[in-house]
Amino acid sequence: MKLKILVIDDEKSILKTFKLRLTRWGHEVFLASDGNFGMDLLSQVDCHLVITDMKMPGMPGEKVVESVKENHPETEVVVITGYASVELAVDVMKAGATDFLVKPLNFDQIRIVIDKVSERIALKNENRMLKNRVGELKNKIEHQYRMGNLVGKSKKMQDIFKLIVKVAPLDTTVLLSGETGTGKEMIANAIHHNSPRKDSPIVTVDCGTLAETLLEAELFGYEKGAFTGALGTKRGRFEQADGGTIFLDEIENASPAVQKKLLRLIQEKTFQRVGGEVPIKVNVRVIAASNQNLLKLVREKSFRQDLYYRLSVVPILIPPLKERTEDISLLTRYFLDLYSKRLGREQMEVTPESLKLLVNYSWPGNVRELSNVIERTIIMTPGNVIKKFYLSDDHEPDNMFSRKTEISLDPSLKEQIAALEQKYLCLALERYHGRLKQVAERSGLNPRTLFRKMEQYKLDKKDFH
Repeated sequence: MKLKILVIDDEKSILKTFKLRLTRWGHEVFLASDGNFGMDLLSQVDCHLVITDMKMPGMPGEKVVESVKENHPETEVVVITGYASVELAVDVMKAGATDFLVKPLNFDQIRIVIDKVSERIALKNENRMLKNRVGELKNKIEHQYRMGNLVGKSKKMQDIFKLIVKVAPLDTTVLLSGETGTGKEMIANAIHHNSPRKDSPIVTVDCGTLAETLLEAELFGYEKGAFTGALGTKRGRFEQADGGTIFLDEIENASPAVQKKLLRLIQEKTFQRVGGEVPIKVNVRVIAASNQNLLKLVREKSFRQDLYYRLSVVPILIPPLKERTEDISLLTRYFLDLYSKRLGREQMEVTPESLKLLVNYSWPGNVRELSNVIERTIIMTPGNVIKKFYLSDDHEPDNMFSRKTEISLDPSLKEQIAALEQKYLCLALERYHGRLKQVAERSGLNPRTLFRKMEQYKLDKKDFH
């Protein structure tokens, strides 16, 4: 890398030698015979490196170092002197000098020092460019490729965003179709929160988790004595959602009886509680979702045709993640920021190799699986850079995450994560003999978070000296 180098020395022969050598090595060289002139020159020319003599008339070398670091903090400084001492070396290094060289000059050694400076500057520039790209990507996620918690720049997702904007102001029923984990509930929430009903509740019901009789009572409520155990009147989810939106997930699991009552509610805006006779009027927008082909179920006579057409006034098909791989880098950035903050970690980065692995994976669990992988990886990664081997024991994309791990559902997930975290911190404290600065750097935790977690797990650094 070609550097701009300012050399400050009161000996003309040394300046001439530096000019000859550094120019031959491909650098652009500026010369100054004293510190004051050197600082004036540095204010006009943005140099990467200042090489300054220590003993000079006017402004001495230590003042040059202080002035450079105060006014040009990105510029590195190397000090040369014929009057070496340990105390002097310590002082100039504390002031901010990068290196300390002793006369007579050894240009082989000087070249090594300059090459190291060049490598550091190139790395800083690369990191700066990476941060700028990350910043640009985060800005695009926030303002161009995002709607609520939905993220995507692919044409399919951009088309869905446009459709959400069109349908949100209306009271039209919407049917969301897509594989498990594609984000159907997030789309339902985006529709609701961009609608005139946004100040009223959105109520979610998973029709696949309740038995037939329980689902009917859950949706429509029940009167006292309607069935054994009905000790009082209970309002159903439709009444709770009055004025807002109800999201019916896995609607294909609704029984024929529930389908019939649901059809009437959509058509007439009224229903009766289980065991009730009085019609109850509600003002609710219905959004339904299914990971099945409902039209196929209609043909198989397992889902009402009239209800299907009532639900699918505006159908939205959400593509699986493998069909929109251009969104994976955006989603990865989004989840990295989300879980880094949630877990109290510094901002996490991903190497190009590990990102390529993510893009090439088939993602059968779709966005939900990607979210889980990113969260798990942040927990397991010591530091703030995610490398390929942190994501999987098997680096082949088709076999990613295929290795089975023996786990138990007891104790709870929260307790298992806490135990793993405590074990990790103990290992780090032991390795670095209780030196918290090194533990924080290694773990990627900021010092405040590290102290909090040590208090949580009753860990004392004195026990690891």
